[in-house]
Amino acid sequence: MTQNYEQNERPIQINNHIVVVNQKSTLLAYVLWFFLGQLGIHKFYLGQVVAGVVYLALGIIGWATTFILIGWVPLGVLWILLIIDLFTIPGTVQRINQRATRSFQ
Repeated sequence: MTQNYEQNERPIQINNHIVVVNQKSTLLAYVLWFFLGQLGIHKFYLGQVVAGVVYLALGIIGWATTFILIGWVPLGVLWILLIIDLFTIPGTVQRINQRATRSFQ
């Protein structure tokens, strides 16, 4: 019997049962980072909820207070974090996918 799986799903056989592990996509993480990074959506996608909330708070507080100039400080911090994410997303996705696969083996 042949089963078709989505591109981001990986079947694993455990004790004669097949478990489908949903893998995260590096491309999707980058797309979310590019378009919605200041809201932390890419962090939520990767399961890093606390980091996503921090990014969201920095973005909202930063943009809401730019008119009194203090808002540029949280935005600067956010932009530095986003630049760091630019280089760390592939490793993060790989680590998350390995952890998901390992938890079922």
